[in-house]
Amino acid sequence: MKRMETASVPIGARIAGAAALTLALALACWKTAILPGFAEEQPRLHNENVFIQYLAPRSDKYQQLYEKLKARQILEELDTFLSPLDLGDSGLVLSVEEGDDICKYPNSYYDGAGTLHLCYSWFYFLENDVAKEYPRPPGEPFTLSSLGLIPGFTRAEVVLGGSVSVVLHELGHAVFDLLNIPRFGREEDAADQFAGFFMVQFGPAVSLTTVKGTYNAWHHFNAERLLASKGVLQPSLEGDAHSLDIQRAYNYLCLAYGKDPVTFKDLAENLLPRARKDHCKEEYDQAELAFKKTLLPRIDRDRMKIVQNMKIFKSEDYGSKQ
Repeated sequence: MKRMETASVPIGARIAGAAALTLALALACWKTAILPGFAEEQPRLHNENVFIQYLAPRSDKYQQLYEKLKARQILEELDTFLSPLDLGDSGLVLSVEEGDDICKYPNSYYDGAGTLHLCYSWFYFLENDVAKEYPRPPGEPFTLSSLGLIPGFTRAEVVLGGSVSVVLHELGHAVFDLLNIPRFGREEDAADQFAGFFMVQFGPAVSLTTVKGTYNAWHHFNAERLLASKGVLQPSLEGDAHSLDIQRAYNYLCLAYGKDPVTFKDLAENLLPRARKDHCKEEYDQAELAFKKTLLPRIDRDRMKIVQNMKIFKSEDYGSKQ
C-alpha cells in the first residue's frame, strides 16, 4: 500500500516528514541560490543502502531549481546524514523529481516500495506562495485566515524549515516501513512526531528555524482551506488520515516547546493554546522514548556523533554573506 500525501482541494496537497539524523534537507534555501553545506574538512559518509537520483523536470519553471539542487549535491549530503542508520537489507531511493499527478500540487511522498519522492512542486510552493507577504488592509491583524509570511518570521526560515519538515516526514514513513517499526495511532501523526522530534536535536538556532518554517507552512495551508470553504470545516478533512493543518502546526510547536521551553517561550505564548502548553513536556518525553526504543538500536553511535557535529545552516542561508 502506498503511503503518500493527497489533497482534498487543489490548493495545496498535504505533506510533511520524520526520520533520524536527516536534517540535511536544510540544504534547500532557494532564495539566495546558495544552499547550506558542510565544512570542506568534514568526512563524506555514505549509507550503502541509499541510492540517489535527480530527474530533470519537464516544466521550465522547475529547471533552475533542478540545476541548483543537482549542483549542490543535496541528495549526496542527505545520504551522509542517513549514514549512521542501519537499514538492514532494505534499499532506499532518494529522488528529486517533477513526478506524476501526485506531485502536481505542492507535495512529496514515500511510495511504500522503497522510493522517497521529493517533488519540485513543494519547494517551489514554499518560495512563491508561503514565504511571501500578502497585502492586508491597514490595521488588519494577522489571523488564522491570513495567508503567507507570519509577522516576525523570515522568508529564509520558511523555505529552510518547510524543506526540512517535508523530508523528515517522508523519511519517517520510509523508516517505519523499511524497518517495520510498530506505531500506535495514525501513521501520519507518527511521522509528524518523528519530524518534530528530530528537528529539535541540532541546537536552538537550527531548531528555531525549522520549527518556525514548519509552523508557517501549516498555518498557510490552514488559511487556504478556511478561505476556500468560507470557514466551514469539510467532512473530507475531518475524516482524513492527517490531522487538521492547524493541529499539525500546534503539534510541531508543542514538541519543540517541550524540548526547549526557553528558546520557544515567546512562540508558545503567542501561538499555542494555554491548555496545550501545560502538556508539551510530556509529549516530547513520549517521542523521545519512542525513538530510544525503536530507532536508536539501529544507529551507529560513532557515526551519529560525526553527523551531529556537522554544520546544518550557514550565514548565507539567511541572506547574509558574513
